[in-house]
Amino acid sequence: MTSKFSNILLAAALAFAGLLAGCDSAPPPTNLATAKQKAEQCVEPTAEMRRNHMGMLMHQRDATMLEGIRTKQHSLKECVNCHVAPTKDDGTPLHYGDEQHFCTTCHAYAGVKIDCFQCHADRPEVAQDPNYQHTVGSAEGHHFTQGVTAAAEPTAAEVQMVAQPQQGAAK
Repeated sequence: MTSKFSNILLAAALAFAGLLAGCDSAPPPTNLATAKQKAEQCVEPTAEMRRNHMGMLMHQRDATMLEGIRTKQHSLKECVNCHVAPTKDDGTPLHYGDEQHFCTTCHAYAGVKIDCFQCHADRPEVAQDPNYQHTVGSAEGHHFTQGVTAAAEPTAAEVQMVAQPQQGAAK
């Protein structure tokens, strides 16, 4: 009985070691042809983007949806506009899931399922300039507070409307 347990434990350890053997391998080559044609530098260093792009996208989503602050630096739309070609090499439309799609390159390799493109466009805006490039350090803002102005002070009438309950409300 002990040797049977030892054999099972040894087999499990070998299987686990086999799984870990590929962990230090480099990430797959990404389809950077489109991005390299459009820009010399991404909005963040490559290692930073590989490690933290999802957090940046989530932070951008929260700022946009919860606070109404829209900037371009970490927006999904800007990533797609720069990194994804509008068509495959054969001229047919390129969509997430196709081998040539920038996002598919790593997500398929890592076995990560995303749902971004159920709502968001998975191809760049084709009506836009085909040589479009997001400018790193653009005046449009890379920080959530840049370009954001404070709300105007309410007028005296607005303050009074809030302070007084509505006349004729149901009792």
